[in-house]
Amino acid sequence: MAVQYEDALENLLWLSTKLIGARTLFVSHIEETFKVIKVFNEDGCYLNEGMELPKDHAI
Repeated sequence: MAVQYEDALENLLWLSTKLIGARTLFVSHIEETFKVIKVFNEDGCYLNEGMELPKDHAI
């Protein structure tokens, strides 16, 4: 199940970069912290999956 979720996110981000023309797109979750869940990066900004920051540093 987790593999299908990861594959779906990866496919969604890849397609989105092609449609939008962005070099980097990501999915994140914001509650107590800002956490990067999935990244599609083609020489864009520096983001890593699993990166976690305090909300006030991410917004």
